[in-house]
Amino acid sequence: MNPFPQSGHSETLSDTPRDPQDVSRQGLPAVNQAGTGPVPVSPRRSLRVLCIDDDEMVLESMKDFIAYFGHRVGVASGGKWGIEVFRTAILKSEPYEVVITDMNMPGISGYAVAQIIKAESPDTPVILITGAGNTTMDSGALSASVDAVVNKPVHMQELNDLLLRMVGPA
Repeated sequence: MNPFPQSGHSETLSDTPRDPQDVSRQGLPAVNQAGTGPVPVSPRRSLRVLCIDDDEMVLESMKDFIAYFGHRVGVASGGKWGIEVFRTAILKSEPYEVVITDMNMPGISGYAVAQIIKAESPDTPVILITGAGNTTMDSGALSASVDAVVNKPVHMQELNDLLLRMVGPA
């Protein structure tokens, strides 16, 4: 995995847990709540991040964890609503800098969401989160619309690091 991806490159984060105590509700990792050491500090940069998921509890957890790192987080329950929220933000001149979407959602999949977002805003990084095993960026069609795939369970420090790398310096 390239720790400093260039624009147009993709990467996949591992789903191997780093610490068995580093897990919170809904299988999402906590930010070192186990007291096993200091919380890693990332460079501070506040991004506008849109999270799209059909599971309200996962969506709320993602929002809380991403906001913990100082980012401004918008949420959308499901793909169709996510696309509308994304478009509305652009019309208000408050575009999202990164979109994180779940892969498997009813109605419209995360992959379809990514295709639509990339068609309308090619420079907006899209991260696809999946619980479907070790999904990779091997498919040409997938890599054209998705900048990174993150397998569940999501490690929030790694996700934050990925967000910062994808958008680059302020």
